[in-house]
Amino acid sequence: MRVTILSIGDELLSGKTVNTNANYISLVLDGLGCEIVKQVTVADRKNDILDCLTDLFKMPIDLILCTGGLGPTSDDITLDVIFSFFNSKKLFDDKYWIKLMNKFSNIGIPISKSHKKQAVVPDNGSIIPNSIGTARGFQFEKNKIVFIAMPGVPSEMQAMMNDTIIPMVKSKIVKSKYVATIRTTGAAETILYDLINKNNDDDNINIGYYPSVYGVDIRLVGKDLNKLNNIKENIANTVSDYFYTFSDHNLEEIVVNKLIKHQFTIATAESCTGGLIGNRITEVPGSSNVYKGSIVAYSNSVKINNLGIDKNNLEKYGAVSREIAGEMARQVRKTFNSKIGVSTTGIAGPGGGTKEKPIGLVYVALSSKEDLVIKKYNFHSNRNKNKIRSSQAVLKIIQDYCENYE
Repeated sequence: MRVTILSIGDELLSGKTVNTNANYISLVLDGLGCEIVKQVTVADRKNDILDCLTDLFKMPIDLILCTGGLGPTSDDITLDVIFSFFNSKKLFDDKYWIKLMNKFSNIGIPISKSHKKQAVVPDNGSIIPNSIGTARGFQFEKNKIVFIAMPGVPSEMQAMMNDTIIPMVKSKIVKSKYVATIRTTGAAETILYDLINKNNDDDNINIGYYPSVYGVDIRLVGKDLNKLNNIKENIANTVSDYFYTFSDHNLEEIVVNKLIKHQFTIATAESCTGGLIGNRITEVPGSSNVYKGSIVAYSNSVKINNLGIDKNNLEKYGAVSREIAGEMARQVRKTFNSKIGVSTTGIAGPGGGTKEKPIGLVYVALSSKEDLVIKKYNFHSNRNKNKIRSSQAVLKIIQDYCENYE
């Protein structure tokens, strides 16, 4: 199935809003075996939308997914333009209007007359239900191309995708390719490329690399499922030091679930990450069963007075050192009486580095009664990215520790 994604909105073109909808739709449909042939973004202007639709319906494609402009306000013109393009008359849906009025009444908010535009239905198309919002989607067909319009609100668009669009695509698509993802962290794209190319020479499997601040996702595409799975396992073993999952789950989700599985409690001592690790862990449902607490020991005085770090060691080795990272992890474990203690200390940047301890130097550590793991990293000068990469490094150490018990 060949698919084009159409995004409508001035805010997308101005850069004030990142187009996460197109990204989400592409990832989902690509994983189903669709071919995404084009992404296009146009302004909230009638002629621009009409011109774009005219061009798209001349293309050899099967499906157009459109997001944006279905709200109740005057600047949401997409509904009117789409109905005009498909020569569709607006029919008023009295039942849906009553449903909307009751919905607003139940939450104590008066409904605006502008919401009436969300209670229309096309006379030559169909409605896509919205399970969490008020703006329903619309489906039309022209030149054997299916067109579906969805709201621009990400949560509402995703609900429509899950409830209606994905099942529809699955029912129509002929599976011509299979996709697998290998998620890694802690290694650059070039390192992974060199490792994998030494151990894989199958030209029938296409391998793509998708780097981000969190790591590199390695994506495999092929027509033979058995061969794809064999290559996937082989690559995961090849890059095992950096591999953390085949799934879509983030590293913090995986870590929390492993901690829960083994009933391991954990506490964090953070310096350069400033509480980011604790924040990521507590974003995961169920983390309260395993996460005991944190000490954000950003200053040396807090390291000494609250965390119990030896002042002499601080003076001898410096706050950013292997010795202090290990002591921080050990002390926070003892302070909170947890199974595991982890720590970060480093120079996040953009200033503060020296020749001996450059910007981006980070030590992370994990302490348990049986073990002490300390790792050194040299990241770059971007402060925010260094914090994220440091938190990833700690989460990966926790995952590796838990997997020793599996």
